[in-house]
Amino acid sequence: MPKQAIDYHSAFADSRVGQSLGEEVSRDLLLRGEMRHWSKGELIFQEDDEVPGLWLVVDGQVKLSRFTADGREVILHMASPFMIIAEAAIFLGKYPASATATSDCAMVLLRTPMVFELMESHPKFMRRIFGSMSVWLKRMVDKVDQLTMNDATARLVRYLLDLKGEKGSTKDRVVLPVKKGELAVMLNMNQATLSRSLRRLQDEGAIAVDAKYVDLLNHPKLQKLALPPIE
Repeated sequence: MPKQAIDYHSAFADSRVGQSLGEEVSRDLLLRGEMRHWSKGELIFQEDDEVPGLWLVVDGQVKLSRFTADGREVILHMASPFMIIAEAAIFLGKYPASATATSDCAMVLLRTPMVFELMESHPKFMRRIFGSMSVWLKRMVDKVDQLTMNDATARLVRYLLDLKGEKGSTKDRVVLPVKKGELAVMLNMNQATLSRSLRRLQDEGAIAVDAKYVDLLNHPKLQKLALPPIE
């Protein structure tokens, strides 16, 4: 295994994705993949580019976004280590969104023929790919909910509650994965509206904000504010 891949192997194996794949698959993915690096702000790929394979983020953070007809950016997701991205795109042939490095980052490219080979030889890997696409489908449905909600506070609360399952977050404390300016874009609001919504929730005792950490203090109230209701 190349030295750069070895550097990430233990961390990948210990991650949620790595544990679901198992030691053998994790090692195969890094062994067969091609390590690539980008500097902060660099475009990794853009919508409608040909897809060479799927990507595993191993360091840094990657923004996945699309642009509306009037040029407005819609952030779909922020991918951090060790997330797999573009797994659905390999079946489409072209990327449905663009990816940009929001920090210096490294990713492993697993080319499409190797993806299919691993899917055939490792059922765990196949289940992970289709499971990941199912998560993406739910995420996009949730995104439609967010963007069609008229109430900015409801969009913010729904987003905070969805963060409970993300890396570094717990039931009562979530970690904001992006700066507040980027979060405002993700939630289809301006930064002033986001600040007012955060202040309202703090004044009502529903949350407490400490830099990138948000404590969820009143779950019943937050559930009531999150429209449509969370099941």
